[in-house]
Amino acid sequence: MTISKLCFSLITFTIYNIAGAQWNEDILNNHSAGKYMVGISADGDFSSSAITNSFAYNWLTGNYLSGGQKQQVTSLLEPQNLMGYALNYGIYMVLYNDTSKSKKAFNFFISLRHKSYLNASFTPDDFEVPFYGNAGYAGRTAQLSPFHFENISYQQLEAGLVCTNFGRGAQFGFGVSVLAGQQFMAMNLPSATLYTAPTGESITFNSNAQLLQSDTAAGSQNAINGIGGSLDFYLRAPYKIGEKAGTIALSVSDLGFIWWNNKSLQYRKDTSYTFNGVTINNLNQLQNLSFHTLSKDSLQSKYLPYSKGGFLSTIPSMFNIKSVTDLSPKFHLILGFCNLFNANSDSYGYVQGEFLLSDTWTTALEAGYGGYAGLNFAAYLTKQFARSKLSIIINRLQGLALPGQFGGAGIYTSYSYIFDKWK
Repeated sequence: MTISKLCFSLITFTIYNIAGAQWNEDILNNHSAGKYMVGISADGDFSSSAITNSFAYNWLTGNYLSGGQKQQVTSLLEPQNLMGYALNYGIYMVLYNDTSKSKKAFNFFISLRHKSYLNASFTPDDFEVPFYGNAGYAGRTAQLSPFHFENISYQQLEAGLVCTNFGRGAQFGFGVSVLAGQQFMAMNLPSATLYTAPTGESITFNSNAQLLQSDTAAGSQNAINGIGGSLDFYLRAPYKIGEKAGTIALSVSDLGFIWWNNKSLQYRKDTSYTFNGVTINNLNQLQNLSFHTLSKDSLQSKYLPYSKGGFLSTIPSMFNIKSVTDLSPKFHLILGFCNLFNANSDSYGYVQGEFLLSDTWTTALEAGYGGYAGLNFAAYLTKQFARSKLSIIINRLQGLALPGQFGGAGIYTSYSYIFDKWK
């Protein structure tokens, strides 16, 4: 792996899929078609305020990165830049209560999911030093902080219930989860600079570095290295504006933590390091030249010593509030606001127009701002069959249409099936 790829891997690869953050409608609604529902869902999302799709694709696939592609990223860099990535998938099952026999019906659900998040916030110099080199910084200091990077993956087993008629049409639900932590790494640089001497004869690196990492000796990416728990809450109530009916919903998802085992690694160091290069007086002496003092292990022991011990980390948690107003039988206006905590993300506000094309087809268009990428456009399509439903959402349409100017691409899909008819 080249130096630029190694550095970029610390500031790249980072989800933030609004659709996947909301409570599943299959859990919230009672269906007359049957007693049980089984569903699967998956979503993947990448977005960034600076890293374009064109640049990310060519870097990840090992293609040549042209000067134009780098310049496209440089032109988008702000004093602080964001990037996020997520991959989530799982299966769920819902037991519906017979609303004809119970006023306050409860739906019980259970789900098993895999969740992975990676996010970063970085300065312009964090990008330009790895990809342009430090020659342009001769006599200057590159500001490498504040820098934060986090990568987490875990399995989630959740059980919960929803009261579908809490009173006057209101709904209330909650879920309790057990978490099995697989991987975690977080790097934080509250202060870090790189000074290059005017003639390039030396470089000086100053940093206050903090790094936490789950057990690396487990031997498998699927090993369980931590255990934790989380809670979900949901509340929805009806309202009326004149003759227009609607609902407002509030939810908190994945409010929890993971305790990583005692074999986890912790690095904490405030240090300064100056490298003056290697002096060679005779080319014939190259074969006798030793670089053992610059080995990875010796540098790590001296400048980034680690200790073993367990630690606690929070998981990315979502707060979401959404209103749905029925402007007509065929059109619903949706306004929403959400915030992904513990993930370097900005708050996200959005507006959706939902169109009921027929009794079985529904589509919607979304425009929003915030998150990792700022501007966002999305579209989704749902097909309702007699006993099943298929949904597909395409996120970050602007990144797909203009890959050289925007960073972001995402897709969410789900399929559910109802069985065992009411007697």
